[in-house]
Amino acid sequence: MAALLSCCCVAAAVIVLTWGPDFYTGLRDRKPRVVGLDQPARDGDLEFRVHGLRCGLAEVGDPLISQRAVGQFCMVDLAVRNLGARPALFHDDLQVAYGPAGQRFGADSSAGLLANADQLGFLSEINPGNRVTGTIVYDIPPDARIVRLRLRGAASSPGVQVRTG
Repeated sequence: MAALLSCCCVAAAVIVLTWGPDFYTGLRDRKPRVVGLDQPARDGDLEFRVHGLRCGLAEVGDPLISQRAVGQFCMVDLAVRNLGARPALFHDDLQVAYGPAGQRFGADSSAGLLANADQLGFLSEINPGNRVTGTIVYDIPPDARIVRLRLRGAASSPGVQVRTG
């Protein structure tokens, strides 16, 4: 029994040393927090601030290289700041948009590359304390709309919800 207890204590210490205090906070706060536009929301080491949502775009890019939407492009303009002590990577494929009936829309990474051509910092590691701005692009049906987003700093985190409308 004592051996089992000591193994559990060692395992807990390894978890805390490896993932830090955010691991416990993530387990405790599994329900996503909800904020509105232009309000900061933290998930793990990343702080998100969604500035706006534009839908109804048929094309993204420039005159030389562009991509046409299957339905319509919706572009989410946001800032991401690293509040942690290590470099962090923002992944657009972790960010999910939702329609009014709960439809889930994934980000269009190739359209996102074109939309962020001038903001290369948005697509690379974000060093501690740095803030970058950029756009997440969703290709949704022409008659659909986005009412909320779920933004995540890591695949294992609960994320934060942002009301867009």
